[in-house]
Amino acid sequence: MRRTPFIAILIVVIAGLADLLLPEDGRRPGDENRMRRPDPGQFVRRGDADGREVWKPPADAPDRGGSGGLQAPSASDPAFSVAIPTDKSNSIGTAFSLDRRGVWMTARHVVDGCARVLIVTGPRRGVRVRQTYIHPKADLAVLQTRGGAPAVPFTRQTLRRGQTGYHFGYPKGEPAAIQSTLIGRRRMRSVGRYNVTEPVVAWADRVRVPDSYGGLGGISGGPAMDGRGEIIGVTVAGSKRRGRSFTTALTSLAAALERSGAAAERGGGRRGAIDSRNFAEVGAGLRKRLTVALVYCAA
Repeated sequence: MRRTPFIAILIVVIAGLADLLLPEDGRRPGDENRMRRPDPGQFVRRGDADGREVWKPPADAPDRGGSGGLQAPSASDPAFSVAIPTDKSNSIGTAFSLDRRGVWMTARHVVDGCARVLIVTGPRRGVRVRQTYIHPKADLAVLQTRGGAPAVPFTRQTLRRGQTGYHFGYPKGEPAAIQSTLIGRRRMRSVGRYNVTEPVVAWADRVRVPDSYGGLGGISGGPAMDGRGEIIGVTVAGSKRRGRSFTTALTSLAAALERSGAAAERGGGRRGAIDSRNFAEVGAGLRKRLTVALVYCAA
């Protein structure tokens, strides 16, 4: 018997849920998601003594003698363009937890222009995003909810060509994981509703679990992690046909945290190695704990 596509059911259910969760406080739709710097008090402040810290990205390593160190972004890096639809429609994406008190990170294009944003916590359940910070120069956003999930730590290691990465999220609304290999720097031009050019990191996809899912849409905003289980980027674009995924530069991540006033939870909520044998299982665990969560945008 042919099943109704998961994503069709999800959108119908969550669309109704969004109306139920919104307060009747007189605010216009989208007021909480305007493109502006939020009141820093809305986010967990930097420098808190109870386990929060300012994360700084590791320095880029010059590539000397074929060492493989990833050089700093350059205007001469190969560029590609991504179309951002002028009219925003209902959509989904992925977010991950920065702090168990309700701070999340996702891709800008997932939540930009949304009247309402929800972190989906289960069937017919979700929490409303109360505050959104949009990075003006990168495909990143920081979200605030009431209550959160266990967090994951950020890397302190320099990225290197040839290293393995693991991407987790919800392409087409279905849970999935990708194992990839870092191949170099790129420049991504977002063109349409907003226009931004930013440095990104390119990855060659090696293994997808499951291999049968459709496109990569929906995995945007999900974390890319290294073999130590630490964040090394946010997935913001990809091509299943070409077998490529693209993640934000570490400097963009640091800028998003700095500008939003948010702080990463020190040490995070997950430790342990990730490899080719367990990465799909690790992804399932992250989703079960809502460290990696589905995001719904009501336009």
